[in-house]
Amino acid sequence: MLYELVLIAIIGIASLCLLYKNKLKANELWNKNRKGKNMASVISLVLSSIILGILYKNMIAWEGDCRISRGQALLPVLLGLLSVPLSFVFFLAIGLGFKAVTGFAPSDGPALLASFNHALFSAALNEELAKLIITLIVLCIFRKKWRNVYEYMLAAGAVGFGFTIIEDFVYSAGFAGLLMRLPNITVHMMLGLAMGRHLGLARYNKATGSGSVVKEYLLAYFVPVFWHTVFDFFAANMLIHAGDNVEVMTAEIERTTHIGAAMVVAIVIPIFIFQIYLFRRLKRNAANLAELSFPTAM
Repeated sequence: MLYELVLIAIIGIASLCLLYKNKLKANELWNKNRKGKNMASVISLVLSSIILGILYKNMIAWEGDCRISRGQALLPVLLGLLSVPLSFVFFLAIGLGFKAVTGFAPSDGPALLASFNHALFSAALNEELAKLIITLIVLCIFRKKWRNVYEYMLAAGAVGFGFTIIEDFVYSAGFAGLLMRLPNITVHMMLGLAMGRHLGLARYNKATGSGSVVKEYLLAYFVPVFWHTVFDFFAANMLIHAGDNVEVMTAEIERTTHIGAAMVVAIVIPIFIFQIYLFRRLKRNAANLAELSFPTAM
């Protein structure tokens, strides 16, 4: 029954996001390639659900014989879907605050500065805050059932799984966008694993008195924010859009777009390789992380 509820929620929220996406686009631009974009969004939804679903199932199995329950496994994914609209609320608040202080939007100004501001203030801060809040809610709901640091990582990674499903559905605008996002499909899950590790260590340190609790809570947010900013600075840089809405493509504009494209490649390829390495290492170290258990777990 839980699987059916998750599927219904995914389809429902994805449909609402698609409707919202249709409203945001100018009708004359959207209608041009509407069929292709919708198809790309659906393909992205299916692929991300299958790929991340298989990976997540394997991650659960890596813990060994003593595994999390079905509810612990599925609820983070389900609530992770809600982290996308929640992040949009934070996006509006942070954007308004940024403009009130600086007098311009994060995406304004010189291309490199705009790339950094957009990556930090329009993506990393709000998205990681939304995922952190959802993760904490999930951890509180099953507080007496989480037994170790690895299970905290599973919970936060599952929230990233849910976030990815909706984000890829909304932002895979055409098959080119789909192909660009597919190689790094596990980014939000990896950021969730980092978040969950530090949240788990915070509880472990509190239970055992072996380290700083506050430091681990701070790292649970700022480590994902840092790496999210780095990734988006390269992958979603503003230089690649230098030729948009210009009547004459000059040599300087063309050179700028080429630099922007090179920045995308410079982050996409290493992250693609790194995610393979990370999940192989996680498989080897799952037992060690599971040994970092909480004495108060029931």
